[in-house]
Amino acid sequence: MAARHSGPGRRTLVLAVIAAVVVAFLAGGGVTWWVLVGEGDDVMDHVEVSGGKLVADDSDDAYCDDDDLYSYNDCDTDTDETYEFSYRITNKGEGHANYSVVVNAFDEEGDFVGQTYVGTTHLASGETDSDEGKFSEYSDFEGNRELSDIASVKVAHAERIALAN
Repeated sequence: MAARHSGPGRRTLVLAVIAAVVVAFLAGGGVTWWVLVGEGDDVMDHVEVSGGKLVADDSDDAYCDDDDLYSYNDCDTDTDETYEFSYRITNKGEGHANYSVVVNAFDEEGDFVGQTYVGTTHLASGETDSDEGKFSEYSDFEGNRELSDIASVKVAHAERIALAN
């Protein structure tokens, strides 16, 4: 019957084998990530924003009525302002995907003013969705900033979620 070896030599061998397995696992995961993601496949390249402008609308809704008991349809006396911009999302990946995009607003000096979100769902590969995004009086602004401080918009973050179908 063979004798079992124990002690520092066997422990060193076991630790070396464990370390080799961990290194192989990490290296394999890194190679897999590199192959799946692909070089230069930045989701930010799938999104464009442009054409921002401050829009003031002082026209009341056709259904406003100050003479009834209800307040939901009262005529506004304030001007409704929004900062509107155009965006285009093109699915440059394979298969259908949902997109979530964070758009930041900046003043004339390039300082952060606020952010909003745009997105699209179930966009087929190679297809493009274009629409208008906006900041409104209800948007969350930095400090005492307001809509009139916005001079430009820029994509801050984009996320692509691949779909099974």
